Parts: sequence; C-alpha cells; structure tokens
Amino acid sequence: MNARHSTLAALVAALAVAPLAARAQDIPVGRVRFLSGPETRGVSFDAGLGVKSISELVLPVGAIWAASPRLAFDFGVRYARVSRTPEADSLASTSVSGLTDLQVRGVYQVVPDAVVLTVAANVPTGKTKLTFEEDRAAGPVASDLIPFPVSSFGSGANVTSGIAVAVPFAGWALGLGGSYRLSGAYAPLVDVDSSYRAGGEFRFRVGADRLVGQGRVSLGFTYSGFSQDEFGGSSIFQPGERYITQASWSFPLGNLGLAFYAWDLYRNSGTLTRRDSLTEKQNTLAAGAVASIQLGRNVLRPQLEIRQQSAGPSEMKSAGRLLGLSVRYQMQLTGSLSLLPTLRFDTGNVVSNGATIGFTGWGLSLGLRTTL
Repeated sequence: MNARHSTLAALVAALAVAPLAARAQDIPVGRVRFLSGPETRGVSFDAGLGVKSISELVLPVGAIWAASPRLAFDFGVRYARVSRTPEADSLASTSVSGLTDLQVRGVYQVVPDAVVLTVAANVPTGKTKLTFEEDRAAGPVASDLIPFPVSSFGSGANVTSGIAVAVPFAGWALGLGGSYRLSGAYAPLVDVDSSYRAGGEFRFRVGADRLVGQGRVSLGFTYSGFSQDEFGGSSIFQPGERYITQASWSFPLGNLGLAFYAWDLYRNSGTLTRRDSLTEKQNTLAAGAVASIQLGRNVLRPQLEIRQQSAGPSEMKSAGRLLGLSVRYQMQLTGSLSLLPTLRFDTGNVVSNGATIGFTGWGLSLGLRTTL
C-alpha cells in the first residue's frame, strides 16, 4: 500500500461507524482474530462525596472475521461486575453484575479505501430490570472524566447504519461520514412496568488526514443530534446535541514511535420535557501522549493523559480533573498469539456541591489476542 492509499485507508476507517474497519486491516482474509482477557478497575474517593470507592471487574469476549478483501464482521460481549461502597460505615455496599449487550457489526468496502458501508446491531443480552440498589451501583461508571471499561449494561435493541467516503485533495485525504441509530424499548427498572426507548441518533463526521514527513496528522469533528426519549409511551427527555473535536500527530523519533492527541466532548443542555427544565451543559477536554518502544518482537507503550471537565446550567465551572498514567506491554508469544498486560494509575478530583474531592484510581488488565 503506497502512502496515498495508506492515508485514505486510515481516514475512511476513522470515519466508519465502528472501529472494525481499522482493526480488520491487518487480518488475513478468511482468518478470525479472537480477543479476551480480564480487566479490573478501582477508584477511591476522599471524604465528602458520600461514596468511598467504586470497583469494576470485566471479562470481554470478542472476534473479528475478515470474510473477504472487502467484507469484515465482528462481535463483542462482556461480563461485568460493579461494586459501590458508601462513605458511611453504617450503609451497606451495593453491586450489580451481568452481561452487557452483544454488539455485532459489519463493514463492506464498496470502493476499497474510499467508500465504506457499515451496519451495527445491538442485541439485547445485557442486564436490565435493575433494582434500586443495582441502579445506584451502575450509575457512577457512566463517566466522561473517570474511564471505566464498561459504562452501561443493557440498553435494549438498536440498529445503526452508516456510510463513509474519503477522497484525496491537495495532499490531504478528506472525508465525510454519516450514520443513524434506531433504538427499541426496554425495561430499565424491575419495580417499574413502563418501558424506556432512547431517541434516534443522527451522527455526522468530517475528517482530514495527511502525511507530514515520516509522520501523520489527523483531524476530525463529529456532530450528534437526537430525537426525544420516551418513557411509558410519552416523551420524557430531549437530549442535547453533542460535539466531538479530535486531533492527533504521530511520528517516529529514532527507534521510538510517538503520538500526541487531544479530544474535546461537549454535551449541550437537554430538556426534561415533562417539567420543561434544562439539564446542565458539560464539556470534557483531554490531551495525551503515547510512546511505542520496540523491544525485539515486543512493544512497550507508556501513555500519559490529562482530562479537564466543566459543567453548569449556563456558565460552566470546573467539575473535575484527572491525570492518568498507563503502561501496556505487547508480548508476541507466537506468530498468532499476543499477550497484552496493562497497568494504569489515575489521580484527580471531582467537584460536588461546591467542594473539591480528591480521588485515586488504578487499573489492571491482561489482554489476549490470537488469530486462527
């Protein structure tokens, strides 16, 4: 693949609905890559938040199949257990465990490295009908500031279809992508008979990618708009628009590979339609750097990332900060079998009711990847 085609392929993969387009590029046609490995995550908070700690244990199972030079499929499902320990010793810990929804996705290259069609289905295998205690345990892992491997369990059936197109222009690969998600209803709580249906989501992406010397620069912007969520057959919430801006620069430096990146996620105010009141706006800004150090057949990847979150109904104020350090060691055990142990450490703070509360976090995973 020459430099021009490599740039186009990278951009069209980034614009695709699912990251499958990028992950399937290095799998021989007709082969299947299996991915698994346990991951655990824990976060401890200082006094004042009402929560002492949150922990999560995840076991994922997934596979990618390169059916032909133009067609690829993947699936993935996880088992997760989340535990929440309250700050007060007199209160009992709560937990929730079960499967997530099964995700099945397909990518077809109508024009190789230029036009891609995608279809993704969310099969409702995930845990729903949560008790009040389980819902309290599951809520804290849905965070843009503090990352957890699994942020939700069951969310009902949905189908997403999309298209991405990339063309060369003046040394750049320029691309457009769009998708639409249609969701079904599900029962979120065990003690409530009514069902919840998330509104449809339209997502539009633009991107640009080019080679700069021996490196690559990538830029991207994503807009998401939503129709109203329904509960019990009537409108309950109008989600606000979401805007994601991304940039990265990767290049070699001697025998090292370096990459710098940044992204910004802005969530506009939503409307609680039954009360005609607005939710707060939220913005999360992240920046980081990753190094790739070749050690024979193996690769060591240290990473540094900072996140800054702000929120508010009108004027947004600081809502938290995070500094994350991680190290991944990709061990090539055989030609088709890799082991990927990863260690992560986080420190930062969250703002609650005007008080700044510190936290520390850790993570450990042991990824397994094999191609058959």
